[in-house]
Amino acid sequence: MPERNCNKCKFGMFQECETLKNNKEYQNIPEGGISDTGRWGFKRNFICDKYKSIYIEYPIEVSKINHDTNKGGYRDREIGKFVSIRPCGKEYQDKTYLGLYLGDLPIGHHISHNPDTKELNVSFHDNPAIFVFDLNKIVYGCESWWGIIKNEADLRKITDIDIDNVWYVKALKVMFS
Repeated sequence: MPERNCNKCKFGMFQECETLKNNKEYQNIPEGGISDTGRWGFKRNFICDKYKSIYIEYPIEVSKINHDTNKGGYRDREIGKFVSIRPCGKEYQDKTYLGLYLGDLPIGHHISHNPDTKELNVSFHDNPAIFVFDLNKIVYGCESWWGIIKNEADLRKITDIDIDNVWYVKALKVMFS
């Protein structure tokens, strides 16, 4: 079980809850960075009767499991378009590649629990997926910089070596001319 304090409370983690707004000792501490003597330190050692964890605390009672398999994305009209993509990993040496946008694909699950209804909600955690031809692998948006290629000018974002020597870049130039 995680440590129970205001820094782990869903009412006070990113904002001041009503309890802290009305706590004179807390209000007299100057705002500042993370230190044991500042507001963060106070919150780390303080808990109130209204505490609710930001995490699911087990064991839990589940009355129903809701699963949402809806994957409708706002970029669906972009599926199948070429993209320029620069993966973030050091092994890619800041090289920009040509890829094909596959749509938003699952990279994990998002799970939440409503303690009032006791319902467990399970859905996909999606992220843009790009097939990178030269790497013969899928690289996700969360691990890269990428953008849809809309015209020949966008091809300039790919390195000169790629533009001059790779067959599919030449094909794109013909398509946009």
